[in-house]
Amino acid sequence: MNTAKDYGGCQIYLRGGNRESVTALVAATLGASADDHYTIRTGRMVFEIRPNPDDGLAEDFIGWPFTIEPETDNPDPVLVEAVSRVLKAVWNRGLDAVAACDFEDELPDLGGLPRYR
Repeated sequence: MNTAKDYGGCQIYLRGGNRESVTALVAATLGASADDHYTIRTGRMVFEIRPNPDDGLAEDFIGWPFTIEPETDNPDPVLVEAVSRVLKAVWNRGLDAVAACDFEDELPDLGGLPRYR
């Protein structure tokens, strides 16, 4: 049985910084520019930096203040590479980030969860 890998759903939870600085960091990491709605477009991908509606409601990463939500109309391994670059950039900046994705096993540090256990 041949099953295709699902590269669709992904959300990066982030603690630290503010929306403006995180947006600028993600845009610089992806070599793109951001609009005034905290959205970065690069190729077929869109990365949105959003306030987390569950901010403070949980003690683990699910309750961190921001999310970075990558989306694409044609999910494929290119998304894995972009999310990996974003994770490394925010970690290098000293911010906390955990990715909850369909492809966590392909990301650095398994998406970051082992860093915070």
